[in-house]
This record gives sequence, structure tokens and C-alpha cells, in this order.
Amino acid sequence: MARSVEAIIEWLKTYVRRQLDAVRDRGETVTRKIQQKIRDGMDTLVDGVARSPGMKAGLAGIRAILTGKNPAWAAIKALVTGLSGKTKIALALLLILGLLLGPVLLVVLLLALVVAAVVAAVRSGAE
Repeated sequence: MARSVEAIIEWLKTYVRRQLDAVRDRGETVTRKIQQKIRDGMDTLVDGVARSPGMKAGLAGIRAILTGKNPAWAAIKALVTGLSGKTKIALALLLILGLLLGPVLLVVLLLALVVAAVVAAVRSGAE
């Protein structure tokens, strides 16, 4: 009788070990599938972000903050990198135009202030 009990115990041990191995294998399979789905989802997200210069700029700004760098400069660089060639040329021309016309606009503003001061002086002198 003792041998039959020992045989049953051994049979139960091997059965439980097989069941645990099966559960462990199933858990590993499920974990791999979940990890693959997460990777696929992240790839889809990154592909969507890679198409948008604005999102690239935002991510570059966040990355710069996390590394302790200037987020504005990183975002501007990422935004310009994501633009098309024609847009980059238009942006460069607009920047050059602004730099060339900036001093002219400043002179016009100063002349307007001088004219306003002269008109105010003439009006106050006429009273």
C-alpha cells in the first residue's frame, strides 16, 4: 500500500511539473505576442509622427528638455529638417527679405515718430 501511495505521489509530481511547464510556456507565448503587438503599435505611432514636421519638432523639443538642452532651438531645427525643399527655399527667402527690410522699417518708424513729435510741437505752439 505504501508503494502505491508513493507511486501516486510521484505521478502527481510529474503531472504537476508538466502542467507548470505548459503554463510557463503558454505565458511566455502570450508575453511574446503582447510585446510584438506593442512594438507594432509603436512602429505605427512613430511612422505617423515621422510624416509630420510639427510632431517632429515637438518630440525634438521634449527630447532636448530631457537632455538639458534648449528646446526651442531643437524644435526649430527639427521643424526645418521636416520641411520640403520648396518650403525651405521660401523660408530662406522670407528670412533674407526680413533681414533686408528690417532696417528700412526701423527708419520709417523713426521718421514717423519724428513727424509725430513735430506735429505735436506745432500744435502746442499754436495754442
